This record gives sequence, structure tokens and C-alpha cells, in this order.
Amino acid sequence: MVKEHFLHGFLNPESVAFFGANNKGGSLAAIQIMNLIKSEYSGNVYPIHLKLDSVMGFKAYKSLAEIPEIPDLVIVVLPAKTVPQIFKECGEKGVKRIILISGGFRELMGDRENSLTEKICDIANSYGIRFIGPNCLGVFNNWYKPEDENSAFNIAIWEILKKGNFSIASQSGTLSSHIWFDPSSVDVGLSKSLSVGNEANIDIVDCLEYYKDDEKTQVIGLYIEELKRGKKFLELAKEITPKKPIVSIYVGGTEAGNRALQSHTGSLAGNSKIYNAVFKETGIIKTDFVQEFLDISLILSNGVLPKGNRLGIITNSGGPGAMIANNAEKKGLVLLEFSESLQMELKEHLPSNASFKNPIDCAFDMNLPYFYITLPEMLMKSGEVDAIIQYGVVGFQDVMDDYLTYEKIANYAEFTNQPSEVIDSLAKKLVVPTVQNSRKYQVPILHISPMPFNSPWSKRLRDNGFLLFRLWDRPVNALAKVCEYVSYKQKVS
Repeated sequence: MVKEHFLHGFLNPESVAFFGANNKGGSLAAIQIMNLIKSEYSGNVYPIHLKLDSVMGFKAYKSLAEIPEIPDLVIVVLPAKTVPQIFKECGEKGVKRIILISGGFRELMGDRENSLTEKICDIANSYGIRFIGPNCLGVFNNWYKPEDENSAFNIAIWEILKKGNFSIASQSGTLSSHIWFDPSSVDVGLSKSLSVGNEANIDIVDCLEYYKDDEKTQVIGLYIEELKRGKKFLELAKEITPKKPIVSIYVGGTEAGNRALQSHTGSLAGNSKIYNAVFKETGIIKTDFVQEFLDISLILSNGVLPKGNRLGIITNSGGPGAMIANNAEKKGLVLLEFSESLQMELKEHLPSNASFKNPIDCAFDMNLPYFYITLPEMLMKSGEVDAIIQYGVVGFQDVMDDYLTYEKIANYAEFTNQPSEVIDSLAKKLVVPTVQNSRKYQVPILHISPMPFNSPWSKRLRDNGFLLFRLWDRPVNALAKVCEYVSYKQKVS
């Protein structure tokens, strides 16, 4: 049971104490308390400060001993040399969970005499304390109170994020938090994020054990610099991937990368060929790029996986269609020529100058219901494709949203400037049937618009469920890796 796993308490504390917090907005501990305020955390917050009476609006205490209860969780953001004493105070208070944000332990270049990690581990073991870190950015739980849509437990990410089924465990605090600082440009809904830092006590394997049974986690993302328990990781990943996909970035294997890791966390990265073999054997989807990490996770989080690697392409422009097809075949996707019966069906509806063999090139015929709904459904029903990429879901309504532009165009062309609510309704009518068909036929469809990702029309498409990309390389690359995972899953099932 996930509630019985020790990490559950880190993600669902009813009370939190902070060492190192003050009223300076730029201090890390203060920012973390502000995150709790912003995320409408409903538990008790206890800042500890020798001089201040209050911190960020919360009553401050001179010591941990003065707090009227045993905090479920203690956050420490203090110089490394003070941490052993803090751990001892926590043990004497009865605290069982600590997140150690502080750095300055083993990550210092060349400082192999640093014994602070050993000291805090010994203290933690003697008092039965589990701790995350050091050198991490904390945790995030978007499902802290599932019944409350606005509540989260968040000490790591400044923004309010869409709830989802994607969870991260990362040895880099930045990857677990900074990639979410622009939520308007990321459609992946986040469930949980665990920044484990140097893994002195809790590691990636512990996170996998927790996510394996967490019903709010259906897709797992990992950032790995080294694996301390390689055999256990291998066993666990093999158990998880047939049920839940894992996407991973591994950093290491190059001279420059290994040098950077040693200065960052003190990690000694392994041979990249070994990690590649481990990922292949366990079905973990590997990527070297953060954007692709998010793209793959977006497709997987949608819950509609292709049954194979046959791709159908719909476009209203020949060039992008050709580039999608070329890249897709290079990446291992298959573009079969459609059957004669399907071609005849398509030919009845497409303009005379269209192409209908695969890719389908509509030659800029903007019959919107046909382009958005009918064509994709015909391909899905045919059983001849496992996935669809559609280029050209542009919105000319965006031109009309600009009043000055409309005034100029209106002198030459007969356009009707529709109210925003009418366009909202149009987007829903065009998008929802195809999203429903995608689930009905289990054929994922990825859409591409060259217009700005946050343009009004693009936002409408995304809000109604389209998996939208701005250009055509990213969806092809991500889909190809998803299809490789599906192939692995089918072999081991």
C-alpha cells in the first residue's frame, strides 16, 4: 500500500518546521514557505529563528523544542557545518522525516575528507530518521488534498500547476522544479516531484518503489547521474515498465559531463553504454533532451498509446508533410500506402489537387469540420494506422482577435469578427469529437500548428485536449520513442 511507504509522509505532512527561514524574500527557505502559502497548504507551519517573532506571517520559534507538536516534516536550509546539531535536535524531538536542502557535503570538488555526510547519517540512523538530500530542492505533491482542486504541498515549484499523472524523481533539483516555471507552455499535468539530491539516505530506487503503487502516478520521469543500487533498480524497473512507462535522462559518460557531475554532487558517473543497456533491457525510454523528456511524457500521460508503429499523416502543406514522413521513416515509424478502398473513400471528399496515399495533403482546403474531425476519424476507423500526426491546425480567428488588423483587412475582404465565446464554442466542436475518437479507437493523434504556442486559437485547442506542437520535428521524435516502448511492452506482456 502506497500510504504505508515511508515517502508518503514526506509528500503528505500535516505540519512542517523550517530551519533557515527568514523574512528576506530572496532566501531559499522563505521562498519555500511562500510556495506553501501560494499552494494553499492547509497544515501547520513552524519557522524556527533565534531572533524573529514571525516569519512570512507565521509565528516563529526559538528552537525546535518549543514547537507545540512533533512536526511531520522538518526542512533544513542552513550551513552544512550546523546540520549535525540540527539532526540531533530533531532526533531528540521525535522527528522522523527531514528534507536537507543544504549543500556543502560531498559535492565540493576535491574535498574527499568531508565527513559531514557520515555524521548526519549516523545521527539519523540512531534516531530512526529518514531524510531526503542533501543538496536538493524539496518535494511537490499536486494531490495533497485530492478533494480540494487548489490545494498542494509544494516547497519546490513556484507556479501553480495543472494536476496530472506524471511524477518525477530527480538527482537534480533544477530538473524537478525549474522546467515547470512556465506552466503556460507545458501541457503535461504534474502529479508529484521528488528532488533527491546526493541521496545520502533516500535514493531513486526508493522513489520508484513509491511511484510503482501510487495510483496518481501513471507515468514516471527520472533524471539520473549515478545509481547506487543498480541491481535493485534493474529489478524494479523491469517490474514497473510493463504497467507504467518510465522516461529517463542520464547525464554522464563524457569527460566534460563527468567533470561537471563531480563538482555538482560529487557523483562518479558510470559508462553511458552500461546505462543504455540497462534502459534497453528494462524498457525505460531514454532521452538526452529536456524538451523531448516533456514531449514523450505528454504523449504517455494522455493515456492513448499506439498499438504499433504505423503512422498516418494529414497535412494542408506539402513541405511539412514530406519532412514529417522523411523523419518518421528514419526514426523507425512505418508509412504504409493506404489501401485502395481507403484511398477511394478519401478521394470522394478531398479536392481534385489533393494527395491521398499517405501523407494526405489537403492542399489547403479549409473545410474545418472535415479537416479536424472527418479525416482523422476515417483513418482511425480504417485500422490502417496506429498513430496520426496532423499538420496545419491554424486559427485564422487569431487575426480577427486583433482589432486594428481587422479594421485594415475589413476594407478588402469580407470577414466576420466573431465574439470570443463563439470561437470558444467552435474550438470545442472541432476538437472534442476527435479527442473522443482517439480514445475510442486507441489511436493517438498529435497536432501541429506553426502559430505561436500561446496564441488564442492554440490555447483553445490545448484546453480542449489536443496534444499540440508548434513545429514538426518534436512530435515525430517523441512518438518514435513511445512506439519503441510499446514494442517492448508487447514483448514482455
